[in-house]
Amino acid sequence: MKYFDMDQSLPLVTDWLLCASSLLEPNYFQLPVEGKENPKYRERVYCYELYHLWRLHWIDNFPFSLCGEVDKEGHPIIRGKPKPDFLVHIPGKRTNLLVVEVKPGNARNNDIIDDLEKLTYFRREIKDKNGEDANYYAAYFWIYGLSIKNWYSKWDRILQKIRRNSKIDYSLISFFVHESPGSPAKKVPMKIFSNMITSPE
Repeated sequence: MKYFDMDQSLPLVTDWLLCASSLLEPNYFQLPVEGKENPKYRERVYCYELYHLWRLHWIDNFPFSLCGEVDKEGHPIIRGKPKPDFLVHIPGKRTNLLVVEVKPGNARNNDIIDDLEKLTYFRREIKDKNGEDANYYAAYFWIYGLSIKNWYSKWDRILQKIRRNSKIDYSLISFFVHESPGSPAKKVPMKIFSNMITSPE
């Protein structure tokens, strides 16, 4: 297998991510409590542990590197731009596999919309220093701590806000819901989202 092949590498990296999510313990899964702590802190606790568990699945000589939020300040393409939670790419090349944004289940809808704009940007607007396309092959929006049913309700409200937002193309994004510790996250079928769109007035 040629691991630098995007079509073959993405399912492998995704399987590692889903396996990692199933290993997260409850103390890393707590949702932010408004007024009790900085919401960003609790989200980062989840992300740091997910990063650690995901990284443990990496195999020797796999060319793609996993990059967490704390690693990206020196990234030549995204320096000075919004920084996603995770990147999977080959350092020093325009071989960008995956970008991931993570939010807790009680995140504000506007914060989720910001993430969708960011993910769309990484899928269609990234250029290298020579102005050549360096877009990411895939983008995942990952939400944890709510049921899939509740995510559908949340997404329905978000859709009403983004249907005329040119900065978002959610067809470029895959969505995952991590409902509870001890179980893997699940990919939410895009066709369900498409059926929920309200036609413009």
